[in-house]
Amino acid sequence: MSAGNSQSIARMTMNCTECRENLIARIEGLLDNDTAEQCRAHLEICTDCQAEHNAITDLHQRLVASGRAAAEVRIAERVIKRVQSSNLEPGREGLMGKLFKHRWGLGFAAAAAAAAVVLSVFLLSTPKAQAMAIEVMSKGAQAAANLTSIHLRGQLRTAPTDNFSAIMPDQDFVPIELWKQFEPVGKWRVEKPGRVAVMDGQSTLLFIKPDLARKIQKAASSAFDTQWLHEIANLSKTLNSELNAIKAHGWPVTLTKEQGADGKAKSVVTVEAKSGLGTGDYLKNKFFSTADTRRVYVFDDQTDLLESARIYVYSDSGEKLIFELNQIDYNQPISSGVFELQLPATVNWVGEMQVLPDNEGYAAMTSEQAARALFEACGREDWAEAAKFCNPLTASIKQMLGGLQVISIGPHFTSVTSLIIGAQFVPYEIKLKNGEIRKFNLALKRDERTHRWYVDGGI
Repeated sequence: MSAGNSQSIARMTMNCTECRENLIARIEGLLDNDTAEQCRAHLEICTDCQAEHNAITDLHQRLVASGRAAAEVRIAERVIKRVQSSNLEPGREGLMGKLFKHRWGLGFAAAAAAAAVVLSVFLLSTPKAQAMAIEVMSKGAQAAANLTSIHLRGQLRTAPTDNFSAIMPDQDFVPIELWKQFEPVGKWRVEKPGRVAVMDGQSTLLFIKPDLARKIQKAASSAFDTQWLHEIANLSKTLNSELNAIKAHGWPVTLTKEQGADGKAKSVVTVEAKSGLGTGDYLKNKFFSTADTRRVYVFDDQTDLLESARIYVYSDSGEKLIFELNQIDYNQPISSGVFELQLPATVNWVGEMQVLPDNEGYAAMTSEQAARALFEACGREDWAEAAKFCNPLTASIKQMLGGLQVISIGPHFTSVTSLIIGAQFVPYEIKLKNGEIRKFNLALKRDERTHRWYVDGGI
């Protein structure tokens, strides 16, 4: 196939939504060759996506620069306490090191099992210790190369039906799972209790229980906010990407040698990560890409393979375990039924917004006006009007919002991250017909074709 034909196909197979879902991964070098080519081709012909790509690139560069300026931060007290509890002398072990603050969308962490015994501690205060940590990660990347399949099982603090990458430190853990087949045909499935995404080799489908679905008519390498799990599944590429970052920027890491509960020797590589967002930013610690985290890789010394992982999120109240990856199955056969999804007959399909006969008036609305118009329409149970801002309106949404009363609509605000994607958050307070008072922030975006505001979350 000629390069010209390849580019023509790429232009036809990636739209603006798909391109924007992949921009951050493109900038960080995490896309596979096919998706990267499709994204590049779309950017050549779409000025809107070019502008968003430039904005994200600028923010990424500013966050990295901010990280370099903050590189003289001391390692946290918990490292000192850990070494002291092992009867080691802090001064002799070089306990104080430099912590490079940086942005990392994946942000994953791991720790040894509770029964693990600390054998020795190495901090990146010496070139030798850094070389040892890099060697462990390099071996892990090599061991995970050329996989035919991988299965990940873990648990995440989040709402069962919320986005796959949404993190909620105050929520209970819910199970989250990924199956990925690399050969002979690429397929994957990501699932948690309230939503599931499946790519069967031909198309990609999202189902949000009980009655909402969206379909992409292509085999997407990742979609629907699943990128962070795919980054773990594509382990060799992820580790190599992080190794390149460590070598390029001098990012400090720590390496510990431990004996696991199974009696086998483990190598644990720990990396600290900062999102670059201020503590007052609305999206701080709401997604992995906007969270300050501690991540640790636990490798088996016999196989060199990654064995488990955990993510801890930092907040004003301290550190909290947010994600635990406790099962990784390499090259195990996956049943074809895993990549099939049966939907209920009553499912509602997400479609493109249509230009209205009186579209100009709606396009002239502010986000606050759009929020009020939506809620007032729900209060009247005028679903045709409400659908102009939130489509589709499922039976469950109608049942919840029908007959509501608007108490207040506040002025919108933004986040550093949301400015890139054009989102505004409108505070609202409503009273549902069952008497419940609901107070939250409605996320609104402008549709690129109709220029009307539409609901992107917060209901």
